[in-house]
Amino acid sequence: MSETDFHLKLSSARALHLAAQGVLQAPPRKSSKQDVLACIRNMAALQIDTINVVARSPYLVLWSRLGHYEHAWLNELLEEGHLFEYWSHEACFLPIEDYGLYRHQMVSPQGLGWKYNHKWLKDNAGQVEKIRQHIHAHGASRSADFERTDGKSGGWWEWKPEKRSLEVLFTTGELMVARRHNFQRIYDLRERVHPAWNDKKHLKSQLTSQRMQILQSVRALGICKANWIADYFRMAKFDQGINLHNWSRKVC
Repeated sequence: MSETDFHLKLSSARALHLAAQGVLQAPPRKSSKQDVLACIRNMAALQIDTINVVARSPYLVLWSRLGHYEHAWLNELLEEGHLFEYWSHEACFLPIEDYGLYRHQMVSPQGLGWKYNHKWLKDNAGQVEKIRQHIHAHGASRSADFERTDGKSGGWWEWKPEKRSLEVLFTTGELMVARRHNFQRIYDLRERVHPAWNDKKHLKSQLTSQRMQILQSVRALGICKANWIADYFRMAKFDQGINLHNWSRKVC
Protein backbone atom coordinates (compact mmCIF):
# COMPACT_ATOMS: atom_id res chain seq x y z
CA MET A 1 0.00 0.00 0.00
CA SER A 2 1.40 3.41 -0.96
CA GLU A 3 0.93 6.67 0.94
CA THR A 4 -1.75 7.80 -1.51
CA ASP A 5 -3.82 4.61 -1.04
CA PHE A 6 -4.61 5.35 2.61
CA HIS A 7 -7.43 7.72 3.49
CA LEU A 8 -8.70 8.80 6.89
CA LYS A 9 -11.75 10.87 7.72
CA LEU A 10 -11.05 14.21 9.36
CA SER A 11 -13.14 13.21 12.38
CA SER A 12 -11.10 10.01 12.77
CA ALA A 13 -7.85 11.93 12.50
CA ARG A 14 -8.99 14.32 15.21
CA ALA A 15 -10.00 11.41 17.44
CA LEU A 16 -6.61 9.73 16.96
CA HIS A 17 -4.72 12.86 17.93
CA LEU A 18 -6.92 13.62 20.94
CA ALA A 19 -6.75 10.03 22.15
CA ALA A 20 -2.96 9.96 21.85
CA GLN A 21 -2.73 13.14 23.93
CA GLY A 22 -5.14 11.83 26.55
CA VAL A 23 -7.90 14.40 26.07
CA LEU A 24 -10.51 12.40 24.14
CA GLN A 25 -12.36 11.19 27.21
CA ALA A 26 -13.52 13.01 30.31
CA PRO A 27 -11.00 13.09 33.18
CA PRO A 28 -11.36 10.43 35.88
CA ARG A 29 -13.40 11.35 38.94
CA LYS A 30 -10.42 10.90 41.21
CA SER A 31 -6.76 11.17 40.20
CA SER A 32 -3.67 9.97 42.01
CA LYS A 33 0.00 10.91 41.96
CA GLN A 34 0.65 7.88 39.77
CA ASP A 35 -1.92 9.23 37.29
CA VAL A 36 0.14 12.43 37.03
CA LEU A 37 3.27 10.40 36.28
CA ALA A 38 1.43 8.21 33.76
CA CYS A 39 0.06 11.30 32.02
CA ILE A 40 3.54 12.79 31.59
CA ARG A 41 4.89 9.45 30.37
CA ASN A 42 2.09 9.28 27.83
CA MET A 43 2.96 12.74 26.46
CA ALA A 44 6.72 12.03 26.87
CA ALA A 45 7.22 15.68 27.91
CA LEU A 46 5.36 18.27 29.97
CA GLN A 47 6.43 21.76 28.94
CA ILE A 48 7.26 24.26 31.68
CA ASP A 49 6.08 27.84 31.28
CA THR A 50 6.29 30.35 34.10
CA ILE A 51 3.45 32.53 32.76
CA ASN A 52 0.72 32.47 35.41
CA VAL A 53 -2.76 33.83 34.65
CA VAL A 54 -5.25 31.14 35.68
CA ALA A 55 -2.45 28.75 36.66
CA ARG A 56 0.99 27.88 35.38
CA SER A 57 1.00 26.03 32.07
CA PRO A 58 2.08 22.55 33.27
CA TYR A 59 -0.68 22.51 35.89
CA LEU A 60 -3.30 23.44 33.28
CA VAL A 61 -2.10 20.75 30.88
CA LEU A 62 -2.40 18.12 33.61
CA TRP A 63 -5.79 19.45 34.72
CA SER A 64 -7.14 19.19 31.14
CA ARG A 65 -6.33 15.46 31.21
CA LEU A 66 -6.81 14.51 34.86
CA GLY A 67 -9.31 16.96 36.29
CA HIS A 68 -8.72 17.69 39.97
CA TYR A 69 -5.36 16.63 41.35
CA GLU A 70 -2.89 17.93 43.92
CA HIS A 71 -0.42 20.41 42.39
CA ALA A 72 2.15 19.32 44.95
CA TRP A 73 2.36 15.91 43.29
CA LEU A 74 4.31 17.32 40.36
CA ASN A 75 7.11 18.60 42.59
CA GLU A 76 6.99 15.42 44.68
CA LEU A 77 7.54 13.31 41.57
CA LEU A 78 10.50 15.51 40.68
CA GLU A 79 11.97 15.32 44.18
CA GLU A 80 11.42 11.55 44.35
CA GLY A 81 13.37 11.09 41.14
CA HIS A 82 10.52 9.91 38.90
CA LEU A 83 10.87 13.05 36.76
CA PHE A 84 13.73 15.31 35.74
CA GLU A 85 13.95 18.67 34.01
CA TYR A 86 15.76 19.43 30.79
CA TRP A 87 15.47 21.07 27.38
CA SER A 88 13.10 19.02 25.22
CA HIS A 89 10.46 20.79 23.09
CA GLU A 90 11.46 23.60 25.42
CA ALA A 91 12.08 23.37 29.16
CA CYS A 92 10.12 20.30 30.24
CA PHE A 93 9.38 17.82 32.99
CA LEU A 94 10.48 14.45 31.60
CA PRO A 95 10.24 10.83 32.77
CA ILE A 96 13.52 9.85 34.44
CA GLU A 97 13.71 6.68 32.33
CA ASP A 98 14.24 8.97 29.32
CA TYR A 99 17.27 10.69 30.82
CA GLY A 100 19.62 8.83 28.49
CA LEU A 101 17.81 10.18 25.42
CA TYR A 102 18.92 13.70 26.39
CA ARG A 103 22.39 12.90 27.65
CA HIS A 104 23.98 13.48 24.23
CA GLN A 105 22.67 17.07 24.28
CA MET A 106 24.25 17.62 27.68
CA VAL A 107 27.62 16.24 26.59
CA SER A 108 27.56 18.20 23.30
CA PRO A 109 25.22 21.18 23.85
CA GLN A 110 26.47 23.28 20.93
CA GLY A 111 23.19 22.83 19.03
CA LEU A 112 21.06 24.27 21.83
CA GLY A 113 21.32 27.87 20.59
CA TRP A 114 20.78 30.58 23.21
CA LYS A 115 20.54 27.94 25.94
CA TYR A 116 24.29 27.33 25.67
CA ASN A 117 26.77 30.16 25.10
CA HIS A 118 30.25 28.69 24.73
CA LYS A 119 31.93 32.12 24.59
CA TRP A 120 30.24 33.24 27.80
CA LEU A 121 31.23 29.97 29.46
CA LYS A 122 34.85 30.40 28.35
CA ASP A 123 34.98 34.03 29.48
CA ASN A 124 33.39 33.24 32.86
CA ALA A 125 34.90 29.84 33.59
CA GLY A 126 36.10 30.94 37.02
CA GLN A 127 32.63 32.17 38.03
CA VAL A 128 31.00 28.96 36.82
CA GLU A 129 33.50 26.82 38.72
CA LYS A 130 32.90 28.89 41.86
CA ILE A 131 29.17 28.16 41.69
CA ARG A 132 29.79 24.46 41.10
CA GLN A 133 32.16 24.29 44.06
CA HIS A 134 29.65 26.12 46.27
CA ILE A 135 26.95 23.53 45.51
CA HIS A 136 29.42 20.70 45.96
CA ALA A 137 30.30 22.01 49.42
CA HIS A 138 26.98 23.39 50.63
CA GLY A 139 24.36 21.31 48.83
CA ALA A 140 21.34 22.13 46.70
CA SER A 141 20.92 25.86 46.01
CA ARG A 142 18.60 28.35 44.33
CA SER A 143 19.59 31.30 42.21
CA ALA A 144 18.24 33.49 45.04
CA ASP A 145 20.89 32.06 47.36
CA PHE A 146 23.57 34.00 45.47
CA GLU A 147 23.81 37.77 45.75
CA ARG A 148 24.13 39.64 42.48
CA THR A 149 27.72 40.77 41.97
CA ASP A 150 27.62 42.66 38.66
CA GLY A 151 25.93 45.81 40.01
CA LYS A 152 22.96 45.63 37.61
CA SER A 153 19.35 45.93 38.67
CA GLY A 154 18.16 42.93 36.67
CA GLY A 155 15.14 42.48 34.42
CA TRP A 156 12.99 39.90 32.66
CA TRP A 157 15.92 38.31 30.80
CA GLU A 158 18.79 40.16 32.51
CA TRP A 159 20.04 37.15 34.44
CA LYS A 160 22.72 37.77 37.01
CA PRO A 161 26.03 35.96 36.32
CA GLU A 162 25.30 33.49 39.11
CA LYS A 163 21.99 32.50 37.50
CA ARG A 164 23.67 32.16 34.11
CA SER A 165 26.32 29.96 35.69
CA LEU A 166 23.63 27.73 37.17
CA GLU A 167 21.86 27.49 33.81
CA VAL A 168 25.09 26.65 31.96
CA LEU A 169 25.86 23.89 34.46
CA PHE A 170 22.26 22.68 34.11
CA THR A 171 22.46 22.64 30.30
CA THR A 172 25.75 20.71 30.32
CA GLY A 173 24.27 18.20 32.74
CA GLU A 174 26.60 18.89 35.66
CA LEU A 175 23.65 20.17 37.68
CA MET A 176 20.08 18.90 37.76
CA VAL A 177 16.94 20.34 39.30
CA ALA A 178 16.55 18.46 42.57
CA ARG A 179 13.18 20.03 43.39
CA ARG A 180 11.27 23.30 43.19
CA HIS A 181 10.12 25.69 45.90
CA ASN A 182 7.44 28.22 44.93
CA PHE A 183 8.25 27.11 41.38
CA GLN A 184 11.89 28.23 41.75
CA ARG A 185 14.49 25.72 40.67
CA ILE A 186 16.73 24.21 43.32
CA TYR A 187 19.88 22.85 41.72
CA ASP A 188 22.20 20.08 42.87
CA LEU A 189 24.99 17.96 41.41
CA ARG A 190 23.89 15.32 38.93
CA GLU A 191 25.52 12.52 40.90
CA ARG A 192 23.38 13.42 43.92
CA VAL A 193 20.12 13.87 42.03
CA HIS A 194 20.46 10.88 39.70
CA PRO A 195 23.14 8.66 41.28
CA ALA A 196 22.06 5.55 39.33
CA TRP A 197 23.20 7.00 35.99
CA ASN A 198 26.54 5.98 34.50
CA ASP A 199 27.53 7.11 31.00
CA LYS A 200 29.74 4.09 30.37
CA LYS A 201 27.01 1.63 31.36
CA HIS A 202 23.82 3.32 30.24
CA LEU A 203 24.47 5.74 27.37
CA LYS A 204 23.18 4.46 24.02
CA SER A 205 24.42 5.72 20.68
CA GLN A 206 23.06 9.03 19.49
CA LEU A 207 21.44 7.31 16.51
CA THR A 208 19.58 4.89 18.79
CA SER A 209 18.47 7.70 21.09
CA GLN A 210 17.13 9.76 18.17
CA ARG A 211 15.25 6.79 16.80
CA MET A 212 13.64 6.17 20.19
CA GLN A 213 12.57 9.82 20.40
CA ILE A 214 11.01 9.69 16.95
CA LEU A 215 8.98 6.65 17.97
CA GLN A 216 7.94 8.49 21.14
CA SER A 217 6.80 11.44 19.02
CA VAL A 218 4.65 9.23 16.82
CA ARG A 219 2.99 7.62 19.85
CA ALA A 220 2.44 10.97 21.59
CA LEU A 221 0.99 12.72 18.53
CA GLY A 222 -1.08 9.86 17.16
CA ILE A 223 -1.35 11.50 13.76
CA CYS A 224 0.35 14.58 12.35
CA LYS A 225 2.37 16.01 9.50
CA ALA A 226 5.71 14.26 9.08
CA ASN A 227 7.72 17.40 9.88
CA TRP A 228 5.96 17.73 13.25
CA ILE A 229 7.49 14.49 14.49
CA ALA A 230 11.09 15.67 14.76
CA ASP A 231 9.90 19.02 16.11
CA TYR A 232 8.09 17.39 19.04
CA PHE A 233 11.48 17.24 20.73
CA ARG A 234 13.10 19.98 18.59
CA MET A 235 15.24 17.24 17.09
CA ALA A 236 16.01 19.04 13.83
CA LYS A 237 18.45 21.21 15.78
CA PHE A 238 20.53 18.13 16.67
CA ASP A 239 20.58 16.51 13.22
CA GLN A 240 24.14 15.32 12.58
CA GLY A 241 24.01 13.97 9.04
CA ILE A 242 20.65 12.25 9.59
CA ASN A 243 17.63 13.42 7.63
CA LEU A 244 15.14 13.25 10.48
CA HIS A 245 12.27 14.47 8.29
CA ASN A 246 12.64 11.56 5.86
CA TRP A 247 13.25 9.13 8.71
CA SER A 248 10.03 10.29 10.37
CA ARG A 249 8.10 9.55 7.20
CA LYS A 250 9.50 6.00 7.15
CA VAL A 251 8.53 5.43 10.78
CA CYS A 252 4.98 6.54 10.02
